[in-house]
Amino acid sequence: MKLSEVTRKSIAEMPFEVKYNFICGDIVDDGMSAPVALLLGGNPNNAIPRAKAAAELYLAGRVSYIIPSGGVEWDFFGEQVSEANYMKRVLIESGVPEEAIILENEARTTKENMIYGTLQINRKIKFEKIDHVIIVTSRSHMKRSIALAKAFLPRKVSVSAYPANHEATIAGLNASTGEWIAKELDLIKGLVDSGLVEDMEI
Repeated sequence: MKLSEVTRKSIAEMPFEVKYNFICGDIVDDGMSAPVALLLGGNPNNAIPRAKAAAELYLAGRVSYIIPSGGVEWDFFGEQVSEANYMKRVLIESGVPEEAIILENEARTTKENMIYGTLQINRKIKFEKIDHVIIVTSRSHMKRSIALAKAFLPRKVSVSAYPANHEATIAGLNASTGEWIAKELDLIKGLVDSGLVEDMEI
């Protein structure tokens, strides 16, 4: 059944396992390399592991550039810093050279991550040199992020996922992550209904 064919009420009533499998079930690292990784920001609990995951990609030789994206300021250990700036610090501390980091310090939503991230890619690298981009974010945030990336990146550019928490399973979820997954599904439903992203099977 297509997501466009079900109501938000019926989605809310679905078993949690169905929601989890839709949001996280097919989110895996496909092993591909790319010229650039788009690293999506978040609160400190999310931004730090995401940045460390992006550093893993770079150190494995799978990307040449990383774009940490996010302009929202959070309290990182007593200091108000934007997501992107703090993730840049984590990247450098993890061994990524500064010249491989392209900062995107404006985005305040996942949609804006894609809009401003795309602008930075085109300014700094140029899309004629790029046919693939890797999105780095939390597993439960990836489905929506990939859908939006496909909506805003040039059509010739393919997209793959590198989840920050690859080992996460439904058994290891806490209550807040469970709430996040339900929220993600509702947000994706809204994007599909608006026509911004492609319809998908649920």
